[in-house]
Amino acid sequence: MLDELIAQGVIRKLFAWESELLAAHFLRLDPDSRRCRFAAGVSDDTVTAYAATALGADAIVHGFFVDDVLRGAAELRLLPDSAGEVAVTVEEDWRLSGVGSALFGRLLLTARNRGVGNLVMTCLPANRGMQRLAARFDGKITFASGDSVAAVTALPATPISLWREMWSDGSAVAAGLIDRQMRLARGGRRRRKPGVEA
Repeated sequence: MLDELIAQGVIRKLFAWESELLAAHFLRLDPDSRRCRFAAGVSDDTVTAYAATALGADAIVHGFFVDDVLRGAAELRLLPDSAGEVAVTVEEDWRLSGVGSALFGRLLLTARNRGVGNLVMTCLPANRGMQRLAARFDGKITFASGDSVAAVTALPATPISLWREMWSDGSAVAAGLIDRQMRLARGGRRRRKPGVEA
C-alpha cells in the first residue's frame, strides 16, 4: 500500500476547531515550501487568515502528527462536478520518509468515498515534490500559464474502501490517545523526586 509510513506519527482528519494547529504548521514551513504551497510569498497574517477558514464544510484535511504537533497536511477542497482540489505540505524534517505519500493516499481514499473522481493539484513548476507525488499516484501533469497542473483520478467507492476509511479514522484516534497517555506517563515519571516511592 502507498500509505505506509517510515516516520513515526499518526495520520488523522483535522476537526473544524483545529485551525490553529494548521496555521502553526504552515508558519513552520521554510520560505520555499511556503511559496510553493501558496504560489507566492505570503505574510504570516495571510497564512493565519487562510488557515482560519481552511477547515470549512467544503474541505477535508488530513494531518500527520508527531507528539501532538501537526507536521504535515493534505487538504481536499470539494468542487462542483465531482472534482476536488488538493494540496500537500510536509515540514522539512519529515520529508522523504513516506509522509507525503501516506497523506495523499489517505486523502485519495476520502475523495473516493465521497464520489470525488477528479483531483487536481495546481503548483508552481519549481514544486518538484508535488509533481513527484502526483506521478506516484499516476497523475497526468500539464503546464499552463506558468503553473504545473496534475490530475489524479480516484476510483469509485466500494464497501472495502468505505470500511478502510472508517477503520483508519478509528485507529488514528485510538493511536493518538494512547500516544498522549504514554507521553503523560513518561513525563510524570521524569518529574518524580529521587527517593520518592511510586
